[in-house]
Amino acid sequence: MIFMIKTGSIINYPHFWNTGTPINYLHLATFMIFVRSIVKNLKSPKKLDIILFLLPLASLINFVPFYLKDLKFKTSHIRYLIENEDSVFYATESLIPAYWNYLFQFALGVIFSCIAIFMILKVIKLKEENNFKSEFIWLICISILMLLGNLAAFISLFFDSSSLDTHSISAYLFALYIIIIFSYPFFEPKVLYGALVDVKQKISGRNENKTVFITDDLENYKAQIESFFNLEVSYLKSDFRQDDLAKFLSIQKKELSQITNLLYHKNFNQLVNEKRIDVVLKKFADSEWLNYSLEGVSLEVGFKSRTTFIKAFKEKTGITPSEYKKMIS
Repeated sequence: MIFMIKTGSIINYPHFWNTGTPINYLHLATFMIFVRSIVKNLKSPKKLDIILFLLPLASLINFVPFYLKDLKFKTSHIRYLIENEDSVFYATESLIPAYWNYLFQFALGVIFSCIAIFMILKVIKLKEENNFKSEFIWLICISILMLLGNLAAFISLFFDSSSLDTHSISAYLFALYIIIIFSYPFFEPKVLYGALVDVKQKISGRNENKTVFITDDLENYKAQIESFFNLEVSYLKSDFRQDDLAKFLSIQKKELSQITNLLYHKNFNQLVNEKRIDVVLKKFADSEWLNYSLEGVSLEVGFKSRTTFIKAFKEKTGITPSEYKKMIS
């Protein structure tokens, strides 16, 4: 769009005028959804994600008055704006004056970028192992660049084109943004294909597909697993799967099976059930769930059936939930 405006070719395609703004809002929405899905391990859209898509839709509606104008008006209007670049920020052919539209658009870009950076840094801090930090370098880079681009564009609104070529600056920043997005995955393929497991050694023979972990590896994984169960609540949902924890640890599903067996001498389901029972015991100790039925308690922590809950509880404590409640009452 910037190229078409600079070269004047936009006059030949007047219907493309103002399409850049809805696309930018769409970009902001998809960017936030992507970051949230990565750092929060989301597998399906949430209500907030749907609301974000209202931004480009609202932007399109904002420009309906211009799109309804005849070809002659559009052509003359665009020609005037090209000849008087500063006027583009003060055009009034839309429902909302262009200046306020650009101001909101760039401010929103700054806010979204800051939120993304905060979310990514929070995850990096949680995952203390350096091997895992590299996964988020790409996201950090494009988030920072997006912050700088929107911040520069926001500030440029207060200058005229004679002192600051705002269109060119925006074009250069956007070009750099695109280059980083598409070039970094060539150096870090795991951005596209998933995290690469830090394999220390492959053993041959019938166990050739197993990864051998050294003690430091296991200690790091255990710390991250415990952090997950202490800070997250997704494992208390009935649809929590082994893939969810594997993605959090940035390892493959089969490696997670090995790790849980080595660290806890349990399979994945046994480990998750034990952690769920820990939550139940804490709630019982605080007298929060003592009046709940067994079905109610089992649903609260993600068990699909009362029978499975009772079995897991007895394996952990040696007695049934009903006996335990009587004991502490």
